[in-house]
Amino acid sequence: MYVRNSQGFGEFVLSTRRPMYLAIGYAAAIIAMYRLSDGQWISLPWSLLTMLGLTLAITSGLKAVRTCGRTTDARRVWASIIAASRSWTLLSCNLPLDGQAAGKLVHRHLAWLAALRHQVRFSQEWEASRDRPNLAYGSYAMPEKESALAQALGRYVDATERRCILRADNKAGQVLVLQGKALTALVAQGGLDAASSLEMHRLLQQLQALQASTEQLKEDSHPRQSRFIGAALLWVFALFLPFGLLDALAPLVIFDDALMGAVASWCIVPLSALVTWLYLALDRAGQGPPNPFESSADGVSLPRICMSLEQELKGVLAEASGRVPQRVGPAVGVHMAAG
Repeated sequence: MYVRNSQGFGEFVLSTRRPMYLAIGYAAAIIAMYRLSDGQWISLPWSLLTMLGLTLAITSGLKAVRTCGRTTDARRVWASIIAASRSWTLLSCNLPLDGQAAGKLVHRHLAWLAALRHQVRFSQEWEASRDRPNLAYGSYAMPEKESALAQALGRYVDATERRCILRADNKAGQVLVLQGKALTALVAQGGLDAASSLEMHRLLQQLQALQASTEQLKEDSHPRQSRFIGAALLWVFALFLPFGLLDALAPLVIFDDALMGAVASWCIVPLSALVTWLYLALDRAGQGPPNPFESSADGVSLPRICMSLEQELKGVLAEASGRVPQRVGPAVGVHMAAG
């Protein structure tokens, strides 16, 4: 997740430099052809460029609204997961259970968070993190790739439960199954009354629904047709732009003074590159990540959320045992690491 106030100008230019080189070279070639020939055949009505530019701006705006909606839905789901996690921890610590049983319930819930985070962060072929502009943006660590799920689960559950989780296809769902069995065992042992068990199972059902919502946001990507149409409109606009600018600046280009005409003609090169870059920036701002949980700078920072939540939940357990959890400093730039 990008945590600065705004993306820097240099960073954005770095990620879009290749299309800019193409736009400058293409516009320079068109102007050179115009200067070396009579130039009468190199012309397009400016009204055609106006129509294309308006269509491209509307399309990019609609994509931006859709991207913001998906990111907002993802953050809303994880806000609900945070609330349910706090409720689970408070119930586990306030129920008439011994400290070891309550700690196991909380740590098993942290294992569910780790399994769900790894489950929705694996790379798909259609994700934007594989695009060249995102790769050129910069290098940042992805905790789910640097450490395996087995290593993360080893911090929360024992070896038997870890093997059971890793064998399952839906690993996060398997953790919830183990939670349900643990609650049933506590009721059978007399350590948990029926009313409390019913409330804990209600929370498990809520966590299951939130997991399904997270998986849906992961799998339901943007339609690929809209991305192709947006890219096609952008390229057509960039290809026609030098011709349209020659038509718009015709009074200056065909000026009687040869020097003025040459200067006006070659000024079209940086002007065309600048307009192309602005529309490219608009398209990139509206494109966003198809999957809000992917490992891009624009995605939801699940490692940061899970890290903060883990410290908070362990802090509740630490208050009972007298231990003080370690605080994490603020993040800058792109926050990806889990600390």
